[in-house]
Amino acid sequence: MPDLDRLQLLWNRLHQTLWWRPAIWSAGAVAVAFVSALADQWIPLDWLPKVRNEVVEDLLNLMASSMLVVSTFALSVLASAYASAASAGTPRARRLVVAEPQSQKSVAVFLAAFIFSIVGVVALGVSDYGPAGYMVLFASSLAVLAWVVVSFMLYIDVLSRIGQVAHTIAIVEGAAWKALHDHARYPLSGARAVQGPPEGATPVHATKTGHVQFVDVEKLQSLAEEHGMQVHVAARSGDLVHPSAAVAWLKLDAAKAEVTMDTALINAVRDAFLVGPERTIEQDAGYGLIVLAEIAQRALSPAVNDPGTAIAVLGSQTRLLIRTLATAPDPHAPVCDRVTALPAPLSPLVAIAFEPVARFCMEHFDVLYQLVRHLEALVQNAPPEVANEALAVVQRAVERAERADVDAVDLARWREEAERLARLVAKSNEGAHP
Repeated sequence: MPDLDRLQLLWNRLHQTLWWRPAIWSAGAVAVAFVSALADQWIPLDWLPKVRNEVVEDLLNLMASSMLVVSTFALSVLASAYASAASAGTPRARRLVVAEPQSQKSVAVFLAAFIFSIVGVVALGVSDYGPAGYMVLFASSLAVLAWVVVSFMLYIDVLSRIGQVAHTIAIVEGAAWKALHDHARYPLSGARAVQGPPEGATPVHATKTGHVQFVDVEKLQSLAEEHGMQVHVAARSGDLVHPSAAVAWLKLDAAKAEVTMDTALINAVRDAFLVGPERTIEQDAGYGLIVLAEIAQRALSPAVNDPGTAIAVLGSQTRLLIRTLATAPDPHAPVCDRVTALPAPLSPLVAIAFEPVARFCMEHFDVLYQLVRHLEALVQNAPPEVANEALAVVQRAVERAERADVDAVDLARWREEAERLARLVAKSNEGAHP
């Protein structure tokens, strides 16, 4: 039976598709249209107001003819908005924009209303509806029509935002925060931190080349308990694996040292690692920061030349890292005592987030200035190892500027900013180690 983490992953993947809400709501609309035919068996006739049959038929015909046009229009506009989000931001953000619920809800309502009206027209032609059935179908049609009107108003609001760079940044930031929060709240997904695999452990290699998208630590713990062994996770979410790379190491307990590991056990351990062609954001703490950095890099390219967007990304990344550093591990989280992994410090996330922006801002002193300001804010809210990594990002940027023959005046100011940040980091380190 799949565990809750894997079911949650499948549910999140389903949310990122555009078809599932229209399919479910359309099925509900079909059910309502057919249940209306049974209303005469349940509702007394003396309770019902009189409704002419022609009114119901005309309303359903009107909805059937108009909702097809509206649905086609909504899908075409959404397709254009998604393409705009990919071109203005980064193609990696498109999947997250597609998963935005309000746009999915609007399209789902339009398609469900169209299918409801078609099924209603067909049902009136082939079924024997009585007064109660007509009344229920009429009331359902009015409810669906009101639902369509409200959804269309909300859809207008969605169209005013979707495809804009600021909206894309906000969506990516929200998705990245969920992964970073889980990373800080549940370090190593419950595995114990160690410095390496146990001596004499047997490697389990990947069977295909790709990125690890999900590691089912609870399944590894269950297998370890069942077979009496220790499992060391060698490949985290986001890591590139291939047939020569070990995803895990297995070490049988001393009491079972003479037992041979069979193919079924090896395959079961492999199944705990979901490998795909690209990285995903659900369990990959750094991937959201990479997507944000790509948006900033595109904004700083000569073809776009939009430093304001790069500065907005710096703000988003700084917020994410400060919130992550302020998140304490859950003391009540379950610990998988038979599963180990290398420690996952937060300091490398600083380079993942800010290094690409620092590399691309050689011709934008305003962006470098804001980079230092944001890193100053991070240093004041971070432990020494994170502060030192922030300083290293700026120092590498200054070194690149020296090699690139940047204007002497700008270079002097860059050095001043780097020295100012170095003093702040030194002060922070002194406060951490009195």
